Amino acid sequence: MKLLFITALLIVWISPMRSTPCKTVVRVKQEAMEYACQTQKRSLQNAFGLIPIPSVIEKKEVGIFANGGLLGMGKSILGNVLNLAGIKIFNVQLPEINVKFMPKVGVQVSVDTNLHISGRIVLAGEITLKLGAGVIADLKVTRTAKGFPIVEVSACKSILGGIQVTAGGIGFVPGVVDAIKGHIQAILSDRLCVSVSNVFLGFNANLGLLVGARPIGSDLGMQYIMPTPPVVNQDYMDMDMNVEYTVHEKVVDFPTGSKDFTLPPGAGDQNSMVNMGFSQDFFFSLFTAFQTSEGFNLEISSSSASVGSYLTTSILGSHIPEISWKYSQSLPVKINIVLSQTPVVTLKSNQLLVQISPYVEMFVVMPNLRIQHLMTINVGATLLAKLDVKGGKLQTSVSLQGDLNLVMASSSFGKCSCNPSLLAGYMRTVFEKAYLLQINADLSVGVSLPSLPNVQLIHEVMEVKEDYAVMSCDLQYVK
Repeated sequence: MKLLFITALLIVWISPMRSTPCKTVVRVKQEAMEYACQTQKRSLQNAFGLIPIPSVIEKKEVGIFANGGLLGMGKSILGNVLNLAGIKIFNVQLPEINVKFMPKVGVQVSVDTNLHISGRIVLAGEITLKLGAGVIADLKVTRTAKGFPIVEVSACKSILGGIQVTAGGIGFVPGVVDAIKGHIQAILSDRLCVSVSNVFLGFNANLGLLVGARPIGSDLGMQYIMPTPPVVNQDYMDMDMNVEYTVHEKVVDFPTGSKDFTLPPGAGDQNSMVNMGFSQDFFFSLFTAFQTSEGFNLEISSSSASVGSYLTTSILGSHIPEISWKYSQSLPVKINIVLSQTPVVTLKSNQLLVQISPYVEMFVVMPNLRIQHLMTINVGATLLAKLDVKGGKLQTSVSLQGDLNLVMASSSFGKCSCNPSLLAGYMRTVFEKAYLLQINADLSVGVSLPSLPNVQLIHEVMEVKEDYAVMSCDLQYVK
């Protein structure tokens, strides 16, 4: 549900060791809390309208005929028994909701509304009541043992204002009015809090969507886990979220050594409803999980539409003569790019850099279709990652930053007297027109941000700082 976005807003295969956390922090501002609570008015209005009020049969002399009756007439049906039946709340004013952060407690929610109640005194007539009602509830977001957030109502108090009674044909007789008021107050004092508690506790059924598993492509997935309860101060609430990645449904474990991360007090746009901080470990884990899922690997054949014309021995021979000497006839070449080492991620002011060191294997496709190894080149590349937020997802695209560093690892044409850097321009073309094109297509799926149904992130702005990034946004409720 919507409020809990506010109260509560990718190596090595899994082993018995605990995965290193890759922390994010969701910072919820007072304005966000206020906005989100307003989306719950209808739910609370409906809940109040469904409060059952039992009939009342009070055995004592009340009514217009008590103490001998009116004008000396004897007692009537109202003389010994007040029989009030068919009591129901037929109209509830749309509640007003106010929210206040309570340090070390959680969130205090105040709800004010007006209730219109009707009933029928047997054999006497209809009766209507109007009263103001308020509820003050303290909410606390905690966690289950598996890191799923849950909301609890830690305290609740109902406040009833004066009750106005219109008693059809019997007028305003104090005994009847007092009995009716007492009954209504006794019931509503308890059940208003029950209704408010049920509305908020009902959110827990959907809280799994806040941290639930989300796919990133066909074999890579992720899930947020809340390691500790939120920290609440006077101005905002910080919710820590760790990310767990899976490849082929197996949890990816990351090397130890991550640093603790807290979002600085002034981070992000101070006028935004929500700020979400991403630690350097978050991006390290994302790109490492992507590498573990073989997202940085690519096989390129000579039929490639983008670089197929470059994949021939004659083109390569124009850079390395030994290749032309060995293959006098121009033959197709196939390339395999494999990244076996984890990427190195660095965050600088306005820059997110990802260093990768794939090895590039080249094979000649012989006339009989037999594959013959040509050479293997180790490549060092620095990628500049651009961050964007669209549709509730953090999207990443990469481009080459600086020159490629090439080292010849092996060749089938003997010792090469040439400098492999002569292939720098060729390899850059392959990277830009095929390799990075495929990586960006895979990354474009995006990483889901913590969210719940019917809440959209709007006015998103990403900033990269030293050692962390921050996303600022507002919220929009969509029915």
